[in-house]
Amino acid sequence: MQSIIPSIDISSGKAVKRVRGIKGTGLVLGDPINVAKKIYDEGYTHIHIVDLDAAEGVGNNEEKIREICRIGFDWIQVGGGIRDKEKAERLISFGATALIFSTIIFTDYNLFIQLVNEVGRDKVLASIDYDDTRSVLIRGWKEKSIDIYNAIKKINELKLLGIILTYVTNEGTTKGIDSNVKEYAKSIEGLKEYAGGVSSDSDVHYLKKVGFDYVIVGMAFYLNKLGDLS
Repeated sequence: MQSIIPSIDISSGKAVKRVRGIKGTGLVLGDPINVAKKIYDEGYTHIHIVDLDAAEGVGNNEEKIREICRIGFDWIQVGGGIRDKEKAERLISFGATALIFSTIIFTDYNLFIQLVNEVGRDKVLASIDYDDTRSVLIRGWKEKSIDIYNAIKKINELKLLGIILTYVTNEGTTKGIDSNVKEYAKSIEGLKEYAGGVSSDSDVHYLKKVGFDYVIVGMAFYLNKLGDLS
């Protein structure tokens, strides 16, 4: 289980799991604190949290995140709408192990570097959200930026904690992982994480085989498509 990181996405105070990030699709799972406690009780020590409201600029769910951080997880990575020093510092003070940044890397690089310097490179994960055209998606996955290889190169130069590859094309669908992910994994320096389309134990085992340290699972996890992965 150590290589598996269950994900909790929070919107309007509830844990949800969307399909390709589209509001109103997928699952509503209930109180994220209760969902997190169940995950912890099942033996998972790592958790991935995204505040969808903060990412979309329509609010925040920081109190829910604070409570999840108190449950006892060894590793807590948090993303969504981290755009200033004060928010970054609050999340770290709650107990977040690492903060996740995505759009800001490609839209306001100078601000991103300022936040990296404030938080510390060893606490920053860069999420490269991309589609089947190998383009990086930004602003809620609505716009295209640079290609994935240039994105990896740009982030490698910063010597951050690591990179999360999020394959948006299949995110939330359980339709399978990106077939090109092996070649991307070779290029990543630091911690390697993958999310998007995981459908079975075999996907997880393959990702581990090609070099990923962690596999973030959402829809497949909540639909009980994964077996014993310890």
